[in-house]
Amino acid sequence: MQNEPGTLRASLLTDDHLLQVTSSRLQQTEQMCAESEAMGASILGELRGQREQLTSARDTLSGAQQDLAAGQTTIRRMLARTLADRLILAFIVVMLLALIGLILWYEFAGKRH
Repeated sequence: MQNEPGTLRASLLTDDHLLQVTSSRLQQTEQMCAESEAMGASILGELRGQREQLTSARDTLSGAQQDLAAGQTTIRRMLARTLADRLILAFIVVMLLALIGLILWYEFAGKRH
């Protein structure tokens, strides 16, 4: 029976030591959780900032695409006007050549008669 109080004391000491080790591990785990939470919050903040940058870039790109579309429309109109001007100029040149031809024909035909 003498060993029983000693065994009980040893068991209590072992249990106490185990409790201290477990408490220490629990504190380490809590600290790791707090650090992980802080890191997660930091990462979420960075991701939020990146999302805002991407949204801004998308809006800028959308505006640029609209400007390009308007520019293409303007260029198409300018090309159509240029083509129309060339056709009118070609018609005028043909008419002038025809008039010059008629004048020369009358001039030579009038001298023969």
